Amino acid sequence: MLKERLKAVQAESNVCADIEGFDFNNYDARDIEELRQYWLQYGVLRFKQTRISDADQVAFSRHFGEFVIHPKQLQEGGHPTHPEILVISNATQDGKPTGAMGNSEATWHTDTWFYEKPPAGAILRAVKVPPTGGDTYFLSTYMAYETLPAALKNLVDGRQIFFQNVYDKTGKLRLGKTEPASKDFREWGGIVHPLVRTHGETGRKALYLGGTSDGAWVVGMPLDESNALLAELWDHTTRDQEIFVQRWDEGDIMMWDNRCTMHRRDSFDPASIRIMHRTTTSGERPI
Repeated sequence: MLKERLKAVQAESNVCADIEGFDFNNYDARDIEELRQYWLQYGVLRFKQTRISDADQVAFSRHFGEFVIHPKQLQEGGHPTHPEILVISNATQDGKPTGAMGNSEATWHTDTWFYEKPPAGAILRAVKVPPTGGDTYFLSTYMAYETLPAALKNLVDGRQIFFQNVYDKTGKLRLGKTEPASKDFREWGGIVHPLVRTHGETGRKALYLGGTSDGAWVVGMPLDESNALLAELWDHTTRDQEIFVQRWDEGDIMMWDNRCTMHRRDSFDPASIRIMHRTTTSGERPI
């Protein structure tokens, strides 16, 4: 039984736990439920230096929800044989990228915040890692909300936030979108979510800032006031919170709850190759 061999060991911060003793080739429904409880408790789990296949990763991920196809899987990040997997890689073949994201920095974000139903979770496995760089950082948006000053907490409770979904963070049109006629992003296509979301399983409240303050608006506020508030919330969240840093080894797996965490990635030397395989599981509309 898993209870006889599994441990969740706090990994350098309250944001992440190391899972010891889990056998990816021998587990049952009770084992998965125990893992799920650790996932809900910590927000981020790490499995060190696993040696599993793509098929093993897909089979494991299936226990945590229906698969979600990430936008980049429809472009350069598709896997050749496992459509459930997003390939994150700076490698090329015949002059074309074999994966998404390249070697640049990825700034703080919650995955696909501009969807009506952002994913609940992601499972990321290191296939090949560079000697330095490409580290991944995690923080808790539970903590971000819970540590807000009382006046700021009162200000954000019950508010909604609009995210435009026409352009990505690099300024490129998203797949299937057209150039908007208006220069006011509040008139573009987008999605409205609560600025403070309540987790559907734990009932805890988390600050929900998406992936950028650009193209975001606190609904009903004058734009200058909204911009000032979002700048303050972003500063509080990314500067004042406890952060866990994942320095990758090949075979490491990070599993995070997208409903209550944010993450970012360092850049790395383009002469090095970094290949990661990611599966993503479906979530509910934020409430």
